[in-house]
Amino acid sequence: MRTERHRYAGPGLIRPLAAVTLWIGIVGAGWGVAYAINGATQAPAYVTVPVALSGFVGPELADPPVRLPDGVLLRPGSGAAELQAWDSTIPEQLLSRGDTAVTGLCLGFGALLLHGLLTSVLRGEPFEAGNPRRVAGLAALVAFAGLVGEALPHVAASMVLGRLRLDPSHLVGMPIPFVPVGVALLLLVLAEAFRQGGRLAGDAAGTV
Repeated sequence: MRTERHRYAGPGLIRPLAAVTLWIGIVGAGWGVAYAINGATQAPAYVTVPVALSGFVGPELADPPVRLPDGVLLRPGSGAAELQAWDSTIPEQLLSRGDTAVTGLCLGFGALLLHGLLTSVLRGEPFEAGNPRRVAGLAALVAFAGLVGEALPHVAASMVLGRLRLDPSHLVGMPIPFVPVGVALLLLVLAEAFRQGGRLAGDAAGTV
């Protein structure tokens, strides 16, 4: 006589996990939007954008070194720097915080999708028709946050450098976000697994 396999996660784990996931998404989305809106209200105060360090600081890095306009501060870092410029515009402020806003919104939408997935498992229907789309949606959100979200502060930097009439070569090159892209691809594979699992479950139900 075959015995039922031990559960990896029961209702006692899935139910609170679904609730916590939903609350994290709500808080994350609210924080991201509020942070960006708060930045917009700061104009025309300082705006902070990423720039390439080389060429700005000292003759050992540039010959001749770049003279910063009045009201512009530079905080050197390791190979990069933060440029703080006065008299910012609302678009500059919004875009400079765009990565946080986009990440927060993606976290919120992703929490809704994950909540639906968890509740379907709680009902004992992990291969219901909507789950492959939910997992594929998670993949799209991860890729969007990693690509578009990370690009927005660089767009803000381009606007600030243009307003200050500084050389656009000081823009920081955006690295390829391998981790978000890799996670998105794995989620797409998982979505296909859910799709095929649902098809096999439907075929099995039809033969009963």
